[in-house]
Amino acid sequence: MLQKLKGRLLYMGWFHLPWKLVTENGEIDLWPVIDKFLTSLNGKRADHRQERDGYTLSAEESSKFAFKYVPGQYVLLEKPEGFGMSNVHAYLADALVSLSGRMVEIEIEDGKQMKFAADKTEEVYGVYFVGEGNSCEVPRGVEKTVCKAGQRDCCIFLSAGAGGFFCEKFSGPTARMLLDRLAKGKGYHPRLAHRELRSPRAEGVRSRCCLIGNSIKTQ
Repeated sequence: MLQKLKGRLLYMGWFHLPWKLVTENGEIDLWPVIDKFLTSLNGKRADHRQERDGYTLSAEESSKFAFKYVPGQYVLLEKPEGFGMSNVHAYLADALVSLSGRMVEIEIEDGKQMKFAADKTEEVYGVYFVGEGNSCEVPRGVEKTVCKAGQRDCCIFLSAGAGGFFCEKFSGPTARMLLDRLAKGKGYHPRLAHRELRSPRAEGVRSRCCLIGNSIKTQ
């Protein structure tokens, strides 16, 4: 049976439980639901797709890959014959970090499909990747009005350098480290930003950001 969920995702890391989804009716722990789905897909031909605003893992008879799930060890797609694999854990975790803090829509049907997608109706502040890394530039002044620099509720992903302020939401290992510190209560900034990748332009790829607890949604 297809299960649909909608709420604000508060993902802190794969092993930081619960995976919170804040809905209109309260908090839901997504992990038991996700674990049940992964178990139901185990051994089946499958495929996955990470998009700018979400992630999908689904059964696919025509796929060359079979899904393998060993809790605490493996979450991957591998070729039953020959060599080849795709790390589902890495792609799914990366997508969840990007969606964390955002309003999301989730569809899960055991043995068939799991889909995470950002709520398209939510408006959030936009930033762009700069340079060769994965840091996003924070325009002058926005670090105070949106990111809350210098305040107790400053965004955990805000960083400062010689070139100004930057967002580390899409910086891969750095983003995961900051979420890990927050989950363990070691972060200096109790606020969590959320973003979505947008279409590329000359100076980089645009992302969208908004802060949990901030009622002001800025385009």
